[in-house]
Amino acid sequence: MRYLVVPSQETEIWKEYLDSKEWLERKYSIEIEGEKRAIPLSELFPLNLPTNLSEFEIIEKNAPEISPNDYLGHLKKEIGDVNYNKFKRFWPQSFDLIGELVIVKIEKEVEKFTKEISHSMISHNKRVSRVFRDLGVHGNFRVRKLELIGGSKNLGGATKVKENGVEFNVDPTKGYYSPRLATERLDTLECAIYLKTKLERKLNICDPYAGFGPALMPLIKEKGLVNYILANDLNPEVTTILEENLITNNKENVAIEIKCKDARKLIENPKNIGLFDLLLVNLPHSTIEHLPLLVGLLNNNSTAILRAWSIIDSEKIKQMEDDIKKLFDSLKYPISNIIVEPTRSYSPTQVYTKIEIWTNESS
Repeated sequence: MRYLVVPSQETEIWKEYLDSKEWLERKYSIEIEGEKRAIPLSELFPLNLPTNLSEFEIIEKNAPEISPNDYLGHLKKEIGDVNYNKFKRFWPQSFDLIGELVIVKIEKEVEKFTKEISHSMISHNKRVSRVFRDLGVHGNFRVRKLELIGGSKNLGGATKVKENGVEFNVDPTKGYYSPRLATERLDTLECAIYLKTKLERKLNICDPYAGFGPALMPLIKEKGLVNYILANDLNPEVTTILEENLITNNKENVAIEIKCKDARKLIENPKNIGLFDLLLVNLPHSTIEHLPLLVGLLNNNSTAILRAWSIIDSEKIKQMEDDIKKLFDSLKYPISNIIVEPTRSYSPTQVYTKIEIWTNESS
């Protein structure tokens, strides 16, 4: 590798000059050469030193090794160009980074490189301690079946995440958590703050499918926002972690009740009927099916908000909106505003859809 050696105080001048001529090799950094600086030269730099640079010295030295800028770069180094290019279209292009964990789907065509894929991911991100292969959803609690393919075998799936300024624990081997919904959860906080201002009092909030509590964490952190929270999840292993998270982050001493039961049975407790100003329903594959037994939890004497998420066929969005309006009408809840909005694709025919409904809102 050729370098042009220049006085240190003139480094920027000659760097810009070389760049203007396409003679600067941008892949490498400028090196210290005694009291001078060595600027890396591209292959376009002339073999014979140009007249205006004749006072400077050209040296040959080994360029420092460039660290790959993604895991694929590490993988390419590990398995070689031939194997990398042969299977190029099968390498995982996206994955979930959850705290210290990576969760990745691996196509069967590249299964034999599982070890190399995991090693490359750990090499690229020093924060990652474990890599799990996603084998799909299974069981009554719709938990992802995860196979440890890299990293420590003694740590299990537990990890700590930081989202929207709050730290809490999750374990994807026991329950569902997606970092991709962080923005939606921040929107929920903004909705809640607006609603509190409108009602001029603290809110009662219910999350019937709370999981590890990611939607609730920023709410209980917000000063003066929440009066009471009912957090529920059907999975007992998840509920244990949910309780730990809520207790740890409850700096505002919010009244919190945690249940582990079928969310559709919450309405059977008379004190829950019409109690909640904000109702969160995040059970994407069953939201619409469960709504008839959840809407009655909403306060019907003042403005209340339902925020829900559902996976539906893209062609059925309008039909779903009409069905929701009919449901609220049948339960005597006047809708002030309804938003049914696809947020991202889930499959070639289905979309992940946000549902937001405001009731009893006066102008």
